[in-house]
Amino acid sequence: MRRGVADMHRRAEVSQKANERYWDALSTVDDSTRFSEFTRALEQPCQYRGRRVRALHPFQADDHRLLQAVNRGEFTINGLRNRDLQLLLYGPVDPNSPLSLQEKRRRSAAVSRKLRILRAHGLLQKVSKTHRYQVTPNARLAITAVLTMDRTSIALLNKAAA
Repeated sequence: MRRGVADMHRRAEVSQKANERYWDALSTVDDSTRFSEFTRALEQPCQYRGRRVRALHPFQADDHRLLQAVNRGEFTINGLRNRDLQLLLYGPVDPNSPLSLQEKRRRSAAVSRKLRILRAHGLLQKVSKTHRYQVTPNARLAITAVLTMDRTSIALLNKAAA
């Protein structure tokens, strides 16, 4: 977007939508939905564009790390890309030993498959005309619930249940 006066209206629209997404993300902290309602749908295989997509396993290491990466606050405003997830899931590339073209493609394809799984389960939606994805409002609740449950002790759960 240009920085001239002619584009001020469009810049204001884009900024307002970014602020609304950020506020929606912050407002998902308190909800009375049961934990099982969030995870039941995630733990079932589903169909996406006529093809079967595997179930998510939120408490297994790979899927849990993926959910943590997608839930980062830096992606709330602008969304996330394949490249962003590659950096978080595989770590930064060592400048002394750069990756081969084959390894770059392997990583990109692996992250693309993970993005497809998240889109199939309704956790991500594509931002039109970009290479970016946004976490859906329901997904923000589900991911927050899964990550909170992972950090919560049994003693704390018993105290809350009483």
